[in-house]
This record gives sequence, structure tokens and C-alpha cells, in this order.
Amino acid sequence: MSDHSSGQTFFFIANYLCLDFINTQIAENGQPVDLLKTFGDLISWCVQARILETTQQQEFSRQWRGRRDAEQTFARAIELRATLRQMAERIVAGKAPPQIAIAQMNELLHHQVGHAELRRAKGGFEKHFHADFKEPIHLLWPVAESACDLLAYGDLSLIKKCENAACVLFFYDTTKNHSRRWCSMSACGNRMKVAAHYRRLRTSSSTS
Repeated sequence: MSDHSSGQTFFFIANYLCLDFINTQIAENGQPVDLLKTFGDLISWCVQARILETTQQQEFSRQWRGRRDAEQTFARAIELRATLRQMAERIVAGKAPPQIAIAQMNELLHHQVGHAELRRAKGGFEKHFHADFKEPIHLLWPVAESACDLLAYGDLSLIKKCENAACVLFFYDTTKNHSRRWCSMSACGNRMKVAAHYRRLRTSSSTS
């Protein structure tokens, strides 16, 4: 098994954890790029997604290094991501989520472990769920729970794919007018605006 530590940086632009998980597959120069290459990358993603604390990353790296169930969990993660991508693509196309997505979510939700706890907060109290991760497979139930919440409580019409045809990222549009078109303005938004500007210039030059 590769080392559990990873310096990989992931994208968190989707407003739903399950969509951010899908977005661990990106495209660069027209070629697919997988940001999850090892179980170590999955651990790092969980830390950056705030599923795990940094101290837990170090602890679980020691505990789970070389274990067969860690490799099996990584394989399940890649399978789950493919299913969630299929689900998102179908929803964007106006189709129903596939039954296999529902089945995978329910199976992974069986692995939910933890307890609720009450914490003091400014002006009152807040209820938090404290996850108790004991096995590698437990890392996947928060993603499944996010997908469950998206289907149960979200507005499916707000699940969108970046309008840059060369981009494969999804997001949940929380803008006021639901007019978001790009994964991010700093990336695809500006790139597509520049491309449109040059197309207009070429059209203007050819007709003058």
C-alpha cells in the first residue's frame, strides 16, 4: 500500500460533500485526471473535507497501513464515486437517479457510527454529531449521508455541471438567482469569458 499521507489538494466548490467527492475526478487539457490514486489520498480528502481531524489522519495512517480492509475500502470509494457521478449526470439530464445509487447509499449508511453531543455556542447551544471511526469503511458513510440528504432535501434542479464542455465538475447552485454556470469564476468562468470575447472579435473582424 502506498503511504497514507498525501499532499494532494482537492476541490471543494460544490456545496454538497457527495458532489465534492465526485469532483475528485477532474479533466486537464482534455484528459481525465484522478485525484484519488491511493487510500492515502482518500484519507487526505477526508481531512480536507473535515470528515477527519488532522490528528485522526496520523492515527489512522498508523492503524490502517497495509490492512486489506483499507484497500477494500478504497476500491469501494472508487465504486461509490462512479455511481454518484452517474447519479449526478442523470439528474442534470432530467432523469431519475439509478437504483444502484440508492442501494449503495443504504448499504453504507449501515456503517454509521457515533453519537450526538450538545455543545455551548454563542447565544445558546448547538447539537453536533461526533463520528466514531473504528474501521476504514466508516470513512464512506458521511459521503453516502450527504447524497441521501441531497436526494431527500435538496432541489435536484439546482444540481449542475460546469458549462465549460471540457470540465467535468458538478456543483449545487446556491446563488440567489440560481444563475451559477461555472465550477468557479477563477477557473472555467474567466476562461470561457475570454474565449467568448475572442470569438466576438473574430466574428467582428470577418464581417468588417
